[in-house]
Amino acid sequence: MSFLSKLTTREIVDLITYRKGSVLEISMNTAYFKATHIVYFGGRKIFDMGIDSQTVTWTPKEFIAFYSQAYWSVDQVIS
Repeated sequence: MSFLSKLTTREIVDLITYRKGSVLEISMNTAYFKATHIVYFGGRKIFDMGIDSQTVTWTPKEFIAFYSQAYWSVDQVIS
């Protein structure tokens, strides 16, 4: 069960950058599917591991632009 839900991508980036060093399990929710991501902020880049186990690095602006229409839930704080 998610403890934070229906967050915009900008809100997720704010949370990730505020909790620098924390690893979060987040889920992107649409009407059709749920995609889980493991994310953390390394100081300049967001590291995003998706369900395919591929890690993508983003600047916060890139992450916001790419997922501009997404809504997220925080499933757990891993560390």
